[in-house]
Amino acid sequence: MRVIINRNLCGHHPAGCEKCFGEFLLKGAVPDRGCILDVIDDGSPDVTAQITSGGYTAELRVTDANREEIIYDGYMKFVDLPFEAFEIQPPNGNEIRRILREYQAKKDGEE
Repeated sequence: MRVIINRNLCGHHPAGCEKCFGEFLLKGAVPDRGCILDVIDDGSPDVTAQITSGGYTAELRVTDANREEIIYDGYMKFVDLPFEAFEIQPPNGNEIRRILREYQAKKDGEE
């Protein structure tokens, strides 16, 4: 499964984000989080999360070997994002609409 996450849609503190992502994994990866733009079934037993935060994007692969540690200890030590990527502010409505439109346009261009 591939999960597209854009933290710029939420703006929560990094610890809150880690807990939220852990709950997402723990509860069977139900895409009920505001930061999740898309969930794509790629046939893989692993979860690959593409995480955008601030102006940075990185990928996190969640496997059986690291799933429990990511759920309970957080994902930040597993993802290659600089600390400043997590210094984001809660978005306003215009920013949310822009992010959603840009993602949809990119997705439409890939099809």
